[in-house]
Order: sequence, then structure tokens, then C-alpha cells
Amino acid sequence: MNITRLLIILFLALAVAGCSSSGSQRGESGARGEQRERSAEDLYNQAQRQVNRRDYNGAAETLENLQARYPFGPYFKQAQLDLINVYFQQEEMGSTIAAADRFIRLNPRDEHVPYAIYMRGRANLERGNDFLTRTFGIDRRVRDPSPLREAMNDFSRVAENYPDSEYASDARQRVSQLRRDLAYHEMHVTRWYMERGAYVAAANRAMGVVENFQGTPQVQEALGVLVDAYGRLDIDDLRQDVLRIIEANYPDHPSLRERRRFLPRLGME
Repeated sequence: MNITRLLIILFLALAVAGCSSSGSQRGESGARGEQRERSAEDLYNQAQRQVNRRDYNGAAETLENLQARYPFGPYFKQAQLDLINVYFQQEEMGSTIAAADRFIRLNPRDEHVPYAIYMRGRANLERGNDFLTRTFGIDRRVRDPSPLREAMNDFSRVAENYPDSEYASDARQRVSQLRRDLAYHEMHVTRWYMERGAYVAAANRAMGVVENFQGTPQVQEALGVLVDAYGRLDIDDLRQDVLRIIEANYPDHPSLRERRRFLPRLGME
């Protein structure tokens, strides 16, 4: 009987010690988790203070550190979003685009995706707008149009896929302006070809403006180039087709100043 009671007492003692140890471990784990959470929060608040001071370099470093140390915490997603803006403020457009792409890839259904795409568009719009361009007043429209095309694609995604977002209205306005800018670039190249007698290339470029940039002021000029280019290439049937389009849509077009010469050839009285 004494041995049995002794065994029972020993078993109960071990059970109590085990519960105490387990509770202590859970408490320590919880404390470490709270400390970890507080540390992530501290880093995020530090980054916010740096942004408010316009210390974007410091803010970028802090947010990058937060992401590296706490990749699964509640501040990770917000740090991703904030980095997009911080890189943009630093004029680090390549990093801005990369950060936006990363957020979209990791959070494809998140409510902030329209913001990421919109900021991607703004970064693309700023690419090529470098120191020399600003200093010497170089017209961005006559330079490499690739960033402008990328920006237009980004803003179009926002306007078409997220029409109710707070960025949609501004995105639509930017798309409209970018279409005019890209049409201007195409006509700049078209004029360059015409000046050098490359009439086939000029006609192809002008036709691209007519097909892809309807509603822009450059369409009227492009039709005039087609009349001139087809005339120099002796492609009279196409030239007459273009003149009909001009008469129907632009009755005051310069190409029609001598239209009485053209009317008989167009089968008109």
C-alpha cells in the first residue's frame, strides 16, 4: 500500500511539473512573439517618421530590413506598398517598377493592386525624363517611346480592369495624353522618312497613326502624308482612296486646296 501511494504521489508531482514547464514555455513563446511583433511595429513606425522627414533613403533601408526580418508578419504587405512610393520619391524608377511587380505577383487579388499598377505607370512615365532631358528641354515625345508605351499599358489596365478604383479617372486622362504623345512621335519619324525620300516607310508609319491613334490631331497630318507618299510612289488608286477619306472627314484639309484637279480623277463632277 505504501509503495502504491508513493507511486501515485510521484506521478502527480511529475504531471504538475510538466504542466508548469509547458505553461512556462508557452508563456516564453508568447512573450517572444509579442517582442517580435513590437519590433516589426517599431521598424514600421521608424520608416513612417523617415518618410515624414523626406528621408527616403533611410525609409527604404528600414522597410527593406523589415521585409527581410519579418516576411510573414502583418507589416510585411504594408511595407511592400510603402516601398513602391519610397522608391518613386527617390526617383529610382527601376526599383519602383520592380517593387510594384513584386507586390502584384505576391498579392494578385489584393485591393491595392490598382495602386501598384498605377504607380508602375507613373514610374514608366518618368523613365527617360533624365537630367539632360530636363536641363536642355528635350521633347520627350521625340525620344525612345518604349517607356511611354509601357506607361500607357499600365494606365489602360487600371482604367479598364479597375474602373471603380480611385485611380481610374486619372489613369484615363493619362491614357488620352499618352496616345497623343505616341502619335506625335510616330509623325516625327514619318516626317524624317519623308525628308529622306523613304516614301514606303513613311507611308507605313502614317498608316499606323491612322489605324492606331484615331481621335488624335496627328491623324489629319498622317492622311496628308499618305496623299504625298502615294503620289510620289505613283500609287494612284490608294492616293484617291485617301483623298476620299479626307474630303469626308476634313473638308478644309491642306491636301484639298487644289481639289478641283483631283475631282475628275475621283469620278466626281
